[in-house]
Amino acid sequence: MRHWMGVPEASALTRVVITLAILAVPVLGLGTAGAARAAEESPGRDLITRSEERTESNTEKTTYRMELIGADGAVTQTRRLEVYFKRSEGVKRTLQKFLAPPVVESTGLLVEDTGAPVNDIWLYLPATRRLRRISGVEKSNWYMGTEFAFEDFEGYQIPYHDFTLVGDDECPEGGVCHLVEAVPASAQERGASGYSKKVYWIEAESLYPVRVDYYGEDGHRVKELTSGGLEREGDYWRPRTIEMRNFDNHHATRMVAEERAVDATLDDYYVTKRFLRSD
Repeated sequence: MRHWMGVPEASALTRVVITLAILAVPVLGLGTAGAARAAEESPGRDLITRSEERTESNTEKTTYRMELIGADGAVTQTRRLEVYFKRSEGVKRTLQKFLAPPVVESTGLLVEDTGAPVNDIWLYLPATRRLRRISGVEKSNWYMGTEFAFEDFEGYQIPYHDFTLVGDDECPEGGVCHLVEAVPASAQERGASGYSKKVYWIEAESLYPVRVDYYGEDGHRVKELTSGGLEREGDYWRPRTIEMRNFDNHHATRMVAEERAVDATLDDYYVTKRFLRSD
């Protein structure tokens, strides 16, 4: 069973019954057979690899307005948060921290992705002043009353999935999208994830994943992530809006980028546990 995770004070306002691409989450390791499959070339894996290379910057800082949306389509709460990313010496670190409202202010998440099967992810709750490590078995838990689970923040995790190019379709905002199916490459990972598979919609020109379909263990589509309003940011394409829609409870979480700096100077401090703990 999945559990809501966040600050205790927020429960009355923000807890969602069930449940931003960009963070990494702990994943269980592969056996020898899984590692061998990961090394195999395929059109789907090649496309996902090129998408990662085309879309991943060295540093990034984005300020978002986050809207929690109820089943009736009304916004139930508006939040603001900052997301920092830095890639250095083979390690990718992503940190997000809520700025408002006071009920979630200073709550944050830090992910350190070294490329290993299990990454480090840390949750900071200012109400308890505790920094807590999230284990791999918790990756399918919902995050902070949103429609995102911890695992929704992970990247492609290319070595640990099997990728199949399943065809083309029209993108949500027009143009051609290449559809790639991603399936966990080991029984351990299938057990840790809340999804049986994901389908990435890769926009042909930018190679940005403008849509992701998430399928539950029974094979039905449980959630959909859409990224809209692609804009050129230096050498990269970035969406103006990101929305996760949950088909089980009909809730959604929308993130709107208000400010963004790509490949600008970013001090290491902003992707550390020290900054995560700062209130």
